[in-house]
Amino acid sequence: MTAGRGLSTRIRLTLIYTTISIVSVMVLFGLSFYSLYRTLQQDELRDMQSRLLSYWAQFQTGGIEFLQEQIDVDNLVVGERPFIVRIADRTNSTEFFSYPRVWESFNIGRLEMVDLDPGRVHILTSPDYEFEIEVAGIWLSEEYFLQLGLSTETRTRLMALFQRNFLVISLGVVLAGLIVGLLIASRALRPISRVTAVAREIVETGRLDARVERGTGGGELSQLVDLINRMLERISRLVDGMRNTVDMVAHDLRTPITRLRAQAELALRSNDAAEMEGALAGTVEQGDEILRFINTLLDITEAESGVMRLQFEAVEVPELCAQVKDLYDLVAEERDVTIDVTVPEHLTVQADRVRLRQVVANLVDNAVKYCREHGTVRITAEGVPAASAPGAAPRNLVRITVSDTGLGLSAEERERVWERMYRGPVQPAQRGLGLGLSLVRAVVAAHGGRTRVASQPGQGAEFIVEIPKRNER
Repeated sequence: MTAGRGLSTRIRLTLIYTTISIVSVMVLFGLSFYSLYRTLQQDELRDMQSRLLSYWAQFQTGGIEFLQEQIDVDNLVVGERPFIVRIADRTNSTEFFSYPRVWESFNIGRLEMVDLDPGRVHILTSPDYEFEIEVAGIWLSEEYFLQLGLSTETRTRLMALFQRNFLVISLGVVLAGLIVGLLIASRALRPISRVTAVAREIVETGRLDARVERGTGGGELSQLVDLINRMLERISRLVDGMRNTVDMVAHDLRTPITRLRAQAELALRSNDAAEMEGALAGTVEQGDEILRFINTLLDITEAESGVMRLQFEAVEVPELCAQVKDLYDLVAEERDVTIDVTVPEHLTVQADRVRLRQVVANLVDNAVKYCREHGTVRITAEGVPAASAPGAAPRNLVRITVSDTGLGLSAEERERVWERMYRGPVQPAQRGLGLGLSLVRAVVAAHGGRTRVASQPGQGAEFIVEIPKRNER
């Protein structure tokens, strides 16, 4: 290889590596920009809906005059976000109008020409401002329609700041990619061909079982090969898991949807009011099952991605466990299963009350399903110290344990029991969604806690949840 050809190859590889870095940054920027924009937009829409409902409630309480007084008071609150409020009659004639005078260039009078539709959001623009005003409405009564407008100034400013900062970061990423590309091209031209060959094979065949042959030398290239092989292994597992999950989701949704359609079709053919009513009831039940399935998947995704909103407060563990016991006593009685609760008084934990109740309820539901008849499900809780790093402040945990006298779990089942859609080889009479324990692990992890299971075949199972007693996040 001549010097000129070596230089040309190095430049080509460097350009390829840099191009990949630029495209990756652009894709990441696009996804991040869209995600942030949608999140801010949804937050502002929720704020608008909350205000609309608040004004609706004030109108129902004191009428139009009381509502106008409250709007005037809101306008005087220091630090209150500026807003437009317009009350119109059924002919869209203005009865009351309140808006900041600096917004006159937004052509606010256009609101008298739009439809009085609570389901639409109208956009007002101005040549003097970069932001817009989003206007939504709600019927206060059959006579009055209220429109509320909030500016997108905060969203626009944050998106501009995000864009500017990301451009600076992108420049650094591109420069770093250029430097790394030069180093890789100059030191690893020949070994990189093995990586390229494997990548080409994966792209062309779609098979993820190909691996890069590890060279005899050491150094950065060997580490790169090891990382690529580990990455391919992980991607292969993720793709297999996604494929299995999609198959199971499709299977689980196909059954209730098919049953729902069959019920409706039979009812329509019969022209019998009673059968139609039964079909409607079945449709509602199947719809609830599908909705519960989807909501549970969304909850797991939110918790695992770290976006689940938790309302931390002091939760009385004895009270919560007693509530769950009362909820499942009837189901347990039908299976001749006893639920026993042993929790010390005044045991509290900083947690989201609703989510923690959901965790315990899912564990009890699972235990009752898999418990033998005439068996016992035990709910226990205690405060325990947690091992901490040297020099770190000691942490206390609240440990909640739900055990049953069922058939127990094998070693393979103990490894997979927390997976989504996993159902063991021994199925209970009542089939569930296969998501309960996955949701438990995800919610506990969102609280900064951990889960584990202890079981032996034929000796029942013990599911353990440990959550920090105080929220330190």
